[in-house]
Amino acid sequence: MKRLLLTLMAATVSWGGLFASDVDTLLRQMSRREKIAQIIIEAVGTNENPADRDMHRRLVREGLGGIIVMDDPLAADMQLINELQGLARIPMIVSIDGEWGAAMRFYEFSAFPRAMQLGALDDESLVEKAGRAIGEELRDIKIFVNYAPVVDVNNNPRNPVINTRSFGERRDRVAALGAAYLRGMQSAGVWGSAKHFPGHGDTDVDSHKGLPVLTFDRSRLDSLELYPFRRMIEEGTAMVMVGHLSVPALDSTGTPSSISAPIVTGILRNELGFKGIIITDALGMDGVAVGNENVALQAYKAGADILLMPESDFETIDALDRAFSRGELDEAGLDERVRKVLQLKQRSGMLDDGYSPLVDISALDSITCRPATEELIQTLCDRSMTVVKGRLCRPLRLHRFLAFTRRPRVAYVAFNAETPESAAFEKELSHRGRVTRFDLPADATPGQIDSVGALLKGYRNVIVGFHSGKPRPHTGGPQRFATVDPAQFSRIASWSGSRHRLHGVYFGNPYDLEQLPDFKRFKTFIIGYSDTRYNNIAAARALIVPRSAHGVLPVSTAGLPAGYHSNVQ
Repeated sequence: MKRLLLTLMAATVSWGGLFASDVDTLLRQMSRREKIAQIIIEAVGTNENPADRDMHRRLVREGLGGIIVMDDPLAADMQLINELQGLARIPMIVSIDGEWGAAMRFYEFSAFPRAMQLGALDDESLVEKAGRAIGEELRDIKIFVNYAPVVDVNNNPRNPVINTRSFGERRDRVAALGAAYLRGMQSAGVWGSAKHFPGHGDTDVDSHKGLPVLTFDRSRLDSLELYPFRRMIEEGTAMVMVGHLSVPALDSTGTPSSISAPIVTGILRNELGFKGIIITDALGMDGVAVGNENVALQAYKAGADILLMPESDFETIDALDRAFSRGELDEAGLDERVRKVLQLKQRSGMLDDGYSPLVDISALDSITCRPATEELIQTLCDRSMTVVKGRLCRPLRLHRFLAFTRRPRVAYVAFNAETPESAAFEKELSHRGRVTRFDLPADATPGQIDSVGALLKGYRNVIVGFHSGKPRPHTGGPQRFATVDPAQFSRIASWSGSRHRLHGVYFGNPYDLEQLPDFKRFKTFIIGYSDTRYNNIAAARALIVPRSAHGVLPVSTAGLPAGYHSNVQ
């Protein structure tokens, strides 16, 4: 076996010219159970109990093909992965659900904007740069598969699970930005996985908690939901992830798409001609696990190449092994699936001469703290600020030096500014001039709001920052946002009747404008998307630097169409 691995490591790796004989030789050395284990990806984490840790060690020795990292301290997680890789006969693929970068799972990294904010950009090349930077940071910690981009077309404001994870509601933009993200990431040597086939955007059910049903006819699905996936296949996505969705127009039985042969094999593999790796969404999610038995076996029969997070790995291996023994499954089909997994590892350099799957823990600080990445994220945020009311042709004059006045002429009202990140907004403003700050808590009463309003007399310009917004909606009730109650917002907007100019920045989801119609009473109103340090800096710059805000609405909201902006450049 040692001689075999040395032979494998000597192979030259390229996307087009694979040395299939080396992979086939390795295949012949594997038992059936090892092959089955090779098409499973399991979640691991440092918070596991001893029994789970022992189970994962046994699973790796069985031949586990890959792992997915979850929320964890970076150094501890890398140490755990190093330990498990040390037990593996064939290096495991390490994968991540990192749609907005490694920060989606590791707080030590800086978070890129979510896809909806990227959907506000007017420059696809910036999204490609973001994809490449995300790929580089993942590659440097030896994560070679990222389950991104999301290419669901989110045209349902009540979607509780996709929402800001989508580039927006316009199919052309979703396809184009998804392709740009994919090109960038895969150019860095990290393979993408377009998701969630056949399309999870127009649903109001979270497939983690139930089975969404797409009631649309085939014509509608072809023209909208399937459109971005065709582009991703043309672009060369390494993987497509199949979601848990009931789509009667594609499978009249209503079987969840992830275990539906008519959808996985019939549509994705045969009709769309996808030759890459088909992976399921997590098989423990209620959308497929509730009401169905042996879902991993069903997903395999449907045509999936990789089974992501089955509820019990050893039971899955046993069930598939028994199915092969009964002659229910074809071993040639298993070999083809395992061959794809091994080829992906070969393409990633994991079988190169001298390759080590171990991460250098001592080098993590240099990987997580990169000035070039910070600069790129700031550029993305600067360019995506979206003006939905008013014009920013001229900068807001802050008057740094006013010796003849007793106080600044600009007031900043910080609503729910409880996070350290929100302090960057005031700091950026103060770099350009003098401002007076007033605070309103999240639970501000009408009396408190009126009291602050009374203090604003004499200020030429009043800026209200609505902070601490959660980008994803709440579920279970009409109050679907966390930044401000509509009654509070309306009372603050009433300040516009005073002699000063009222400017607002909303660090939250643009869909929230549906419930905040009084934003039109502001002289200027900007969508800042989320309350990050970068967005706070970007929003302040949008107010004081002429023609810096280029963003357009990625979705339609409050009577404004997708693609709208009111800023004249």
